[in-house]
Amino acid sequence: MPYSERATVSEHFDIAPLPDGGELLLVTTIVDDPVYLNAPYVVSPHFKKEPDGSKWDPTPCSSRW
Repeated sequence: MPYSERATVSEHFDIAPLPDGGELLLVTTIVDDPVYLNAPYVVSPHFKKEPDGSKWDPTPCSSRW
């Protein structure tokens, strides 16, 4: 996507409680470029915090191909 020297990007991070006691991380990104955009471009994905690390099992990287 083209952008001009007048483009700005703002990010906001919020934590929202869920009724079941869980939490959501909300990441709102706002791109404003008066040259290429008619209105600000806004995206806001959200991520649910897992109660434990059971779904996260990283392994070390290997240099072997």
